Amino acid sequence: MTVELYSRVLGEKGAPHLIVLHGLLGSCDNWHTLGKTYAENFRVHLLDARNHGRSPHTSDHNYDLMTEDLLNYLDSNNIEKASILGHSMGGKTVMMFAERHPDRVDKLIVADIAPKAYEAHHGPIFDALLASNPSTAVSREEVHADLKNRLGEAETLLPFLMKGLHRVKGGGYEWKYNVEVLAATLDGVTDEITLSMNTIPTLFIRGLKSGYVSDVDLEKLYDVYVQLETADIEGAGHWLHAEKPDEFLEITTDFLIH
Repeated sequence: MTVELYSRVLGEKGAPHLIVLHGLLGSCDNWHTLGKTYAENFRVHLLDARNHGRSPHTSDHNYDLMTEDLLNYLDSNNIEKASILGHSMGGKTVMMFAERHPDRVDKLIVADIAPKAYEAHHGPIFDALLASNPSTAVSREEVHADLKNRLGEAETLLPFLMKGLHRVKGGGYEWKYNVEVLAATLDGVTDEITLSMNTIPTLFIRGLKSGYVSDVDLEKLYDVYVQLETADIEGAGHWLHAEKPDEFLEITTDFLIH
């Protein structure tokens, strides 16, 4: 069953639509700064995936459902066609969406993810989140210290995870993502998705420090995407849009506009 996704919409009505989907344990808030700049040229829809952010939490989480959630969002908002951008988990979602509903996609951007299966290396992260008890914390610093104790310094990871923490009116804190369900369904998120040939103009962009998308992965993608462009960002890891936002913005905007 589809859910009604939460969205933050920026830009003028009547402008071409751009849909942005975040990665695992992220939210639309991660894209707000870039979204404001995209909104100079597009009607930007920053979405929270199911079990993330302000979108409904459900007992299921897989790409079939997330693809249908996206279709439901387009239909509910009378969006006949849009460019779609997805990072990591969101990247696999937009790839599957373009596979199943190519007539609804103007241009496709996939950020630092391939359609292949990945080893589920998020175990320690979910162990730390499941072991945390934010509901009894008196400050954000207390939750941060607990995660740091469990995960180490994790310079990029800890600030990213902490963005998913919010204060509860009655006191204490809670995670905005559905930790239990996401931990239980992790194998489905890291599994391979099957694609066939596609003629949609497509950009794959990767961080060269990431290791998520190899040269071999890119070569295989040329057999799938007839109109494929690729771009690399030096000095960027998996969260390339946050680590090198100016470079990411320049590359993606140039692709979308031209």
